[in-house]
Amino acid sequence: MRAIVTGAARGIGRAVAERIARDARQANTPLQLILVDQHGDEVEAVAAGLRNGGAEVQALAGNMADPQLPSAIAQAASGWGGLDALASNVGYAQPGDLADYTIEDWDQMFAVNVRSHWLLAKACYPLLKQAQGKVVFTTSISASNPTTPLGAYSPCKAALLMLMRQLSVEWAPQGIRVNSVSPGMTLTPGTSPVYQDPQVRQQREARIPARRIGTPEDIAGAAAYLLGPDADYVHGVELMVDGGLDKTVMVNPVMDGWRTARRQSGAN
Repeated sequence: MRAIVTGAARGIGRAVAERIARDARQANTPLQLILVDQHGDEVEAVAAGLRNGGAEVQALAGNMADPQLPSAIAQAASGWGGLDALASNVGYAQPGDLADYTIEDWDQMFAVNVRSHWLLAKACYPLLKQAQGKVVFTTSISASNPTTPLGAYSPCKAALLMLMRQLSVEWAPQGIRVNSVSPGMTLTPGTSPVYQDPQVRQQREARIPARRIGTPEDIAGAAAYLLGPDADYVHGVELMVDGGLDKTVMVNPVMDGWRTARRQSGAN
């Protein structure tokens, strides 16, 4: 198994890297892995842990907004003779209203959340073609739902979702599968300050049909499926991993209020 994972120092990216390594160990399959993150010391610590488990791991430090980094990542993997799995996970959020965004804010959001995924996939295309590999982008429930107060985050994720669909159609004839996972509310190092408030956490859990906040491992399990052989005929799919949250627009609180009113009126 030859794989690349970006945003691998923390949260979802780390969980995906650890899940890939776990699956490789269970299958007794050699693993060559490149982990990328802007937090160099942290991604090296993750790499060291996976090396202890028997994987061959290289850690690269860098900001995916740098347009030169994707080519460097692909170059690091070029000696493999192919790439089986690309988990393009990096993401960035700049809080604020669009009316207050600067051009620099907007461009930075799209540079990280859209352009970097395109450039990395493009740079890895020859390797993916050789191996008939798989690509998974981490999109978001925000791709189809405006998300305040995160300004350009939803437009970015919507663009990334369409990038996934476009690549899936263009690359399927070469045997490359391109899909995405769209997390809902997920507890990561980036979101943990929000969930430290018990009231906020309870309110959010109440909105989710599964009645719990997602974990990075939930997302990693979905990514592992899309990167694995059981999804060999799955192309261009957005796999929503949100505990059912995306399906609740008419459930909470609109339909709950309607249901309560009917009960109070004695209607069946």
